[in-house]
Amino acid sequence: MAAHARHGRLTGFVGLLVLCAAAFALSACGGGSRDLANGKTKFAACGGCHTLADAGTKGTVGPNLDDAFRGSRRQGFEKSSFEGIIRYWIEKPEQRTEPIMPANRVTGKDADDVAAYIAEVAGAGDAESPVRPAEEFK
Repeated sequence: MAAHARHGRLTGFVGLLVLCAAAFALSACGGGSRDLANGKTKFAACGGCHTLADAGTKGTVGPNLDDAFRGSRRQGFEKSSFEGIIRYWIEKPEQRTEPIMPANRVTGKDADDVAAYIAEVAGAGDAESPVRPAEEFK
């Protein structure tokens, strides 16, 4: 039964991912370039809640972002899909559990940069080695 529940959540997540990616793609037409170094810096404010190996964060309150995106990345989803869902969650976080993630903790270009940074690195490391060496972005 637990496997069925995980499959249901995964299916819902993938559907939401595709929907949000399409919405993001339509709304981001003509968007500027992303600054991954800025995104990594701004993500530090999220590290108390979220685990992301590349950023060296080990939060336990919010989702582990490496785990959340690893399977979809292996299935061939594009980074733009991840970027879209992350940007959506920054603006409209799911509010089913406590503590509640604040909406728009980062905004505008900073939010775009955070979404691009997470999309670039989340789940990109090996599952057997959850700590991926930090890469410097130029």
